[in-house]
Amino acid sequence: MMSENNILTDLQLDAVGEVMNISMGSSATAVSELLNCKVWITTPKVSIVRVGDLNYDRLEPAIAVKIVYVKGLSGSNLMILKQDDVQLILNQLMGMPPVISPDFEFDELNISAVSEVMNQMMGASATALSDFLGTHIDISTPTPYILSDVKIGDLQDLDDDTIVAAVNFDLTIDGVIKSEFISVLDVSLAEELANKLLAMSGMAPDDTAEPAPAPAPAPTPAPAPVPEMPQMPSPDMMQQQAAMPQMPTPDMMMQQQMAMPQMPQMPQMPTPDMMQQQMPYGYPPYPNPMMYAQPPMQAMPMQPQVNYQNAQLAQFESMDVALGSEQKDNLKLLMGVPLQISVEIGSTTRKIKDILDFAQGTIIELERQAGAPVDVIVNGNLIARGDVVVIDDNFAVRITEIVKSKFIDSLSKEQGK
Repeated sequence: MMSENNILTDLQLDAVGEVMNISMGSSATAVSELLNCKVWITTPKVSIVRVGDLNYDRLEPAIAVKIVYVKGLSGSNLMILKQDDVQLILNQLMGMPPVISPDFEFDELNISAVSEVMNQMMGASATALSDFLGTHIDISTPTPYILSDVKIGDLQDLDDDTIVAAVNFDLTIDGVIKSEFISVLDVSLAEELANKLLAMSGMAPDDTAEPAPAPAPAPTPAPAPVPEMPQMPSPDMMQQQAAMPQMPTPDMMMQQQMAMPQMPQMPQMPTPDMMQQQMPYGYPPYPNPMMYAQPPMQAMPMQPQVNYQNAQLAQFESMDVALGSEQKDNLKLLMGVPLQISVEIGSTTRKIKDILDFAQGTIIELERQAGAPVDVIVNGNLIARGDVVVIDDNFAVRITEIVKSKFIDSLSKEQGK
């Protein structure tokens, strides 16, 4: 028999944990959407054990759900959960209170519900593995088993000395469960998952992490040259500068100009008219705008005058217009049409599930205070308000307020004519 420590290296065990962490993260999202509550599945803890040494006493009475990878991967995955946890999950799924019932039984309906929950969970896990590994992965339909009736080795056709990979997870469902479960993988499946991840990262299964070499020290920068300070003048230089000839003053410059001979008169500058006459044909006249980089001035366009006036509102006809003889005859015909009168003492709004719970003796509170006037409604239109009275064992309404409109007023006037 092969030693347990030689089955998978530490690097492969870490790779298996990383792959299962990614897949179960997607499973937690799927279960969260299915149960409509937050679900957490923590970082897995991977160990290599014999089937006979696999310890799940803290999960008993336990239930196992088996799936088989039929495409993309080879092997099986067996998930072991507490029966009480599965019962709480089903209660949350069916809208029942999160209470453990001692007489709960895994009948055909409950087994079908467990299979659906695990199908959603492991389907999301397979999809995540497909995206991560770049390989299309299909799984079989999850099948649940009661571990008190069957052994793990029998479910996977393994004897007690066979080595498997056990991955422990902490499972938390907000307000429902705070527990754990175990995922048992074929060691060949665990090795295949680890090698795929290591191949994607460019590492071999037996590689060990080595510290990165220290970076070479940066070359020392050359010292910057010190700028040369300007030389201060010596006493000898200052004496030489003092002996230099003195700059001429304005009076001296005036005397020199008077002593100079008179210069001939400068020729007169041509005027614009003279230059225009002397310009050959084809040259622009003086001054040339292009010579001074200034475009010629253009006249500003005149803004059109805007005419405006106040808006004239339409005048609607008054409802007091007298009716013609034909209209009066039609109105008399309308006066004989029966109308449905109803009295509304109040109203309220209830949800559908509350209405389904109505039974004999249910009290419905209305959104109207006691003693408030009731509404008198004719064909859905409010026309009056009044108080409820009893006349000869019959309910009646004493009108206290008439709610009229202009149209009703006009009809009353025409009826009175």
